[in-house]
Amino acid sequence: MCAQHPDVAAVFYCDGCGKRLCGDCIRTGHALLFCSLCGERALPLHAGQPASTQQLRRQEAVTKPYSFAAALAYPFRGSGRLMFVVAVFFMMLVQVLLTFGIDLWRYLFAAGFWSLMIGLQFSIVRSTVKGENELPDWPDYSDFGERTADVLTYLGIALLQFGPVALCLFLRKDALLTGEPGLAFWLILALLGWLGSAVALMAYGAAGQFDRTSILRLDLHAKGFLAGGADAVNAANLSFGLGAAFFVLRLVLTAIPILGAILSGIVGAYWFFTSAHLAGVLFRRHIFTLEKLYEV
Repeated sequence: MCAQHPDVAAVFYCDGCGKRLCGDCIRTGHALLFCSLCGERALPLHAGQPASTQQLRRQEAVTKPYSFAAALAYPFRGSGRLMFVVAVFFMMLVQVLLTFGIDLWRYLFAAGFWSLMIGLQFSIVRSTVKGENELPDWPDYSDFGERTADVLTYLGIALLQFGPVALCLFLRKDALLTGEPGLAFWLILALLGWLGSAVALMAYGAAGQFDRTSILRLDLHAKGFLAGGADAVNAANLSFGLGAAFFVLRLVLTAIPILGAILSGIVGAYWFFTSAHLAGVLFRRHIFTLEKLYEV
């Protein structure tokens, strides 16, 4: 038991005074853990216990209660509310410029904005895995190499997510043009959409937390998804549901000139931020297993 708190089990011992310590009897340094009694280094008693400040913070992030239901309020929490409003404003501005802008400038502005948004998505994954439940700061726009890598990674993930659905629509284009497809067609399309969302969820987490090239490792994504169990299924369901709702609303709202653009921007920004956060929450909950899997 802890030397200071006899009713609490000890999880550390001091390398200096030798006393056993509970979590409340240690203090964190820049990199190491220290005994609050004598100031010497605190070492873990058992395998699996954190031995450094980074490991302790990671363990706290993993064990801290945070549900997928709470994750749905992510864009509206803390400083995220202002960033959400800014993102919606620029989404609408980009849409206006693409419609009424002048020559090449509108495309350059749109490309710059979306490269920043894509970089923010990967920042959301990284900060969420570390235990943050609010939007991070905007990425450095001046880092051209980083933004280019983010965009290329995003295109790869988009191909994994939407490629199967697009291929199915292409192969059945005759049925779409000549008559109404049957129930089986829509069920297959929904299944492909869900599978694409599940793969994209794992690819986002892997690219944001580990290595970008891991997005191509479908075998690792499958193993990681199975390791996530019910959490992975719930995250995939939410991601697929939000994505489907966004695209349906986008189609409906295009008929409304101004209000449609505003509502479409709000729904799009919400989906953009929340889907990345869901991937981060899943990887946070299973970080120790996924770390061994993706860092082979």
